[in-house]
Amino acid sequence: MKTSLLKRWRKRLIVVALIAGGIAAAVWAFHKPSAPPPPPSGVVALADITQAVQAAGVLQAKTRVDVGAQVSGQIQTIHVELGQQVKKGDLLVSLDPDLARSDVAQAEAAVAQASAALDSRRIDADAARRELKRQQRLLAGQATSGNEAERAETELAKIEADLRGQAANLQRLQADLDKRKVNLSYTRITAPMNGTVVNLPVQVGQTVISVQVTPVILTLADLDTITVRTKVPEADIQAIKVGQVARFSTLSGEGKRYEGKLRVIQPVPERAGNAVFYNVLFEVDNRDRALFSDMTVQVDIETGAAKQVLAMPIVALGERGKDGRFTVQVLDAANKQSPRQVKVGLQDGAKVQVLDGLKAGEKVLLAPPSAADTAASAAASAASN
Repeated sequence: MKTSLLKRWRKRLIVVALIAGGIAAAVWAFHKPSAPPPPPSGVVALADITQAVQAAGVLQAKTRVDVGAQVSGQIQTIHVELGQQVKKGDLLVSLDPDLARSDVAQAEAAVAQASAALDSRRIDADAARRELKRQQRLLAGQATSGNEAERAETELAKIEADLRGQAANLQRLQADLDKRKVNLSYTRITAPMNGTVVNLPVQVGQTVISVQVTPVILTLADLDTITVRTKVPEADIQAIKVGQVARFSTLSGEGKRYEGKLRVIQPVPERAGNAVFYNVLFEVDNRDRALFSDMTVQVDIETGAAKQVLAMPIVALGERGKDGRFTVQVLDAANKQSPRQVKVGLQDGAKVQVLDGLKAGEKVLLAPPSAADTAASAAASAASN
C-alpha cells in the first residue's frame, strides 16, 4: 500500500513539475526582450532636384508716373475717377484758365504794339534811303554840300540800328507770347501714357502752386505688367544671376503660380537693422488684373535643377570636412554603420544630389549624431563603467 501511495505522489509531483515548467516557459517567452528596431534610414536613389532661394517680394507697377501741374491755378474740373483706365492724351484735370488767358491777351497786345512800331521805323528807313540817294545825286552835280550827304547817311544808319533793336524786341515779345500760350495749354492736364489712375489726392476747387515744387495732381500706373521687387539676403545673393527663373503665388490667388525671369540685380543694398538685402527685379504679365500694387509674396528663385540624378535625404548629412565633403553613416544588411565621405551638389530642402561616395540602393542613417554628440556619449559610457 505504501508503495502504491508513493507512486501516486511521484506522479503528482511530476505533473506539477511539468505544469510549473510550462508556466515558466510561457512566462519567459512572453517577457523575452524583443530585438531593437532598426535605425531610421533612407535609400540612395534617382530623383529630380530643383534648388531655389526663397525671399520676400513686393509687387509694383512697372511704370508709374506722377502727373503734376506746370502752372499755378485753381482746379476747375476733374475728368477721371480713381481706378479709371485712360489713354495717352486723354483730358484728366482742368485748371481755371482765366488768368492764363489774360496773360496771353496782354502778350498779344505787346506783340502787336511792337510790330506796329517796327513797321513805322521801316517806313522811316525807306524815307532815309531815298533822301540819301537824292543827296548823293545832288552832290555828284555839285548842287549840295558834302555835309548834307553825310547827315543823310548818318540818319539812315541810326534808323537801321533802331530797326534791328525793335526787331529783336519783337522776337522777345513773340517768345513771351508763345510761353504764355503754352502755359494756357497747361491748364488742361492730359495723360502722358496709357494707364490706370491709382492716386488722386486733389479735389475740385483746390488751388495748386507750382512756383517751387511741381504739385502732384494724380498718379498713373501701367498695371498690365507688374514688377516684383524681391529682397534677397546677403547670404544668398551670390547664387542669384540675371535670367534665372523666379516663381511666386499670392495669398488669395487660389494656388496660381506666376513666373518670370530676373531682369536686374541692384548693386546697392538695403539695410534692416544688421541685415543686408539686395533688390532683385523681374516682371510678370498682369493683363487679367489679378495682381495689385504693394502685395507681398514669397518668391522662389531657381538657382539650379537636375533631372534623375543620384540623391539621398538631406538629413542624412553629417559633419562637413575642410575639403567640403560630408560624413554619411552607411548601413549594411545587418544595419551596421560605417562612415563614408560624400561629395554633394544641388539640394531642394528635402533631398541632396550625390556627386561622389555613394551608389544607388545603399542605405544611409538619417539624422546621424555629430562628432560632439559621439564624444559626449563615449565619455558618459566610460564614466558609467
